[in-house]
This record gives sequence, C-alpha cells and structure tokens, in this order.
Amino acid sequence: MHAELIAVAKNPQYRHFWLANIISNGAIWIQNTTSSIALTHLSTSAVMNSLVQVAATLPFLVFGILAGQVGDRYSKPLVLTMAQLSLGLVSLTLAAATGWGLLSPALLIAVTAAFSVATVFRMPVAQAGIALTVPREQVKHAAVLNNLGFNIARATGPAVAGTLLLVLAYAQVYLLTAALLLAVSVYFFWGFYNERSATASPPAFISMRDAWQHIAASPLFRRCTFDACILFFAGSVIWSMMPFIAKYHLNQSTAGQGTLMGATGLGALLTVIVLPVVLKLRHSQHGYWLCYGLMASAIATIWLSSHLTVIFAALMVFGLSWSMAVTLLNGEIQSAFSREILSRVIAIYLIVMYLAQATGAFWAGLISQFLETDSALISSVTVLGLGLGIRSLIFPSTDTSEA
Repeated sequence: MHAELIAVAKNPQYRHFWLANIISNGAIWIQNTTSSIALTHLSTSAVMNSLVQVAATLPFLVFGILAGQVGDRYSKPLVLTMAQLSLGLVSLTLAAATGWGLLSPALLIAVTAAFSVATVFRMPVAQAGIALTVPREQVKHAAVLNNLGFNIARATGPAVAGTLLLVLAYAQVYLLTAALLLAVSVYFFWGFYNERSATASPPAFISMRDAWQHIAASPLFRRCTFDACILFFAGSVIWSMMPFIAKYHLNQSTAGQGTLMGATGLGALLTVIVLPVVLKLRHSQHGYWLCYGLMASAIATIWLSSHLTVIFAALMVFGLSWSMAVTLLNGEIQSAFSREILSRVIAIYLIVMYLAQATGAFWAGLISQFLETDSALISSVTVLGLGLGIRSLIFPSTDTSEA
C-alpha cells in the first residue's frame, strides 16, 4: 500500500463515507445478481436476459441530468438519504411480489428499472462526495480507494448472492438487501442532521448553462467520454451475457454463476496494487492503453476457451481492466472540475457511461440471439481494437492536466 493511499485512509470522514458506500454497493450487487440469476430461470431468451442490464442502465439517460442538478443544489447527505430509502423500498416491493408468486420476466425487468432510477440519484452525489471529504490533491488517490471499496462489493456481492440462493428463497434475499440499504440511509440522515447544525452557508449554485459551457470547453472531458463509450460498450458483453453463458454454455449451477461473476470483482481488487504504479507513469495515457489491451485479451480468452479455470482467470483480468478504467476516468474528472458543478459533471459522464453499457448489452443480446454468443464476444474485441486506433488519431496528446 502506498503512502498516499494510507494518508487518505486515515481520514475518518472519508473512511466512514467509504464504509457506508461498501455496504450500499454490496447490497445493490447482491440484488442485481439475484435478479440476473432469477431471469435465467424464468426465460431462456438471450435478448430477455440482456434486458436486465439494459433496465439497470437506461434510466441514467432519462434522469441523469436531473440527478446532477439535485446533487449540486441540495444537501448531499439529504439526497443520499432519500436515494437509499427509495432503494430499500423498491427491494421490499420486489420481495413482496416474489413472495406472492408474482415474479415474471416483465415484472423483474420493470422493478430493476425502478431500482436503477433510485441509483441514478445516488451515484453522482456518492462520487462527488469523495471530493468533499479529502483535500483536492488527494482526490485521485481517494478515487482509487473508493474504487477498491466498490470492487470489494462487486467481488463479494455476486458470490454472496449465489451462495444465499442455495439456502434462501429469492424473496428472502431481497429482504436482506432492503435491510442493508435502509440501514445505510440512517447513516446518511445522521450526516444531514449534523450538516443542518453547522453554521457554514452552502456555496452559491451555478446555473446549468454556465456549468455546461465549462464542461463543453474541456478537452479532458471529451477524451474521457470517448474512452467511456468504447470501453464500457465493449465490456458490457461480459456483464450482460456472462450469467447466460455460465448457465447455458458452461452448465453452471446458481452458485457457479455467482462465482464466475464474482471473479470480475476479485480481479478488480488488484486495482489497488496496479493503479498506484500506473499513476506514477511518465505518460498517463499508458494506463488507458493498458485498459484497452487487458480488456480485449480477457474477452478474447473467454471466446476461445471453454475451460472453467481459464475463464475464471480471464474474468479476473477483465475485472481489473474495467476497474482501472472506471478509476482513471473518475479520478481525472473529479480532480479537474470545481465542487460547485461536480455532481452535474459526474452525472453527464455517467449518462455517457451507462448509455454505452445499455447499448452494448442490448447489442450483445441481439447478436447472441440471432447469431451466437461467440459472435458477440468477437464483436466486442473488434470494437476495442478499432476504438484504440481512433483514440490515437483524435487524442494524440498525453497532457491530461487541462480541464
């Protein structure tokens, strides 16, 4: 562990915020994995299975800008409290519907979309909150630790979901996630209560027009959104199709599906070791080239191999590449823009990110349905290769300091 990361971890305000996000993200991953596994038992359609990922990402297109506005205008602990309460209530609704025997593919996709709407209002504020808990010079390293926490949740969430489903019914798992989400809402409300007791006045609100002008003029933001489009479009084939591949191509049980998806999180945990070294490279763009290369090699390995051990290792490499990309992009964006517009900057970036994921997931489902899953994997590798070539042509500079 590097000295910069230790310094960030010693900050109690950041540490408490970090732990709350781990619990919340863990519950979200348990619920989303449970829903993905449930749908593989409700429908054998590749397109229908991919729609869970689409439903989880598409609400960012509709509500992303509004979420950014709300996050910058109102108390961030209050926004987080309301978002967590909404997530918990949606989980309770799904638990009730499942317990009453009403679970169907259409209902599951609809509730997943509702769950995602609440997540939309949570994510920009949760990420912008990093910059509020540490000094500006520590933001990039705080983003590394924040991503570590997210990937602890990603690593444990799918595996925990698969294990819980061996001993619990779907409704009971959904009740557990609701309890975790509601517990975190209490922590954020405590932060809101303390904020109201403070005497400091909030900073002046910057209009969306002025904020957009600043964002649109940033070459760094344009490059980051390009990378998000390519990497997350191509990588979504794994998130959307891997449960389907595990069940119908690799003949895995529910626990096996969860274990394979958990491999991506285990690989992502390596980010805390690899990324601090990457951040010290002379040319910061080398980190992005590494992300493209690792992701393409991982997806190609999954396409070429049917050996479970090899696929597990490839999923770990994929998790590392995805996690590094998320951390590099988030760290650059959070350290380049002022706190007064940061929620909106992150919201716009997340719209691009989740649009790429939604279209990539649906594209992978269509190809798998009408051709074969191998074709979806091949197309993703092709997109990564073409994207890296185009990136080298239109963003030749390695200077990322200008926002």
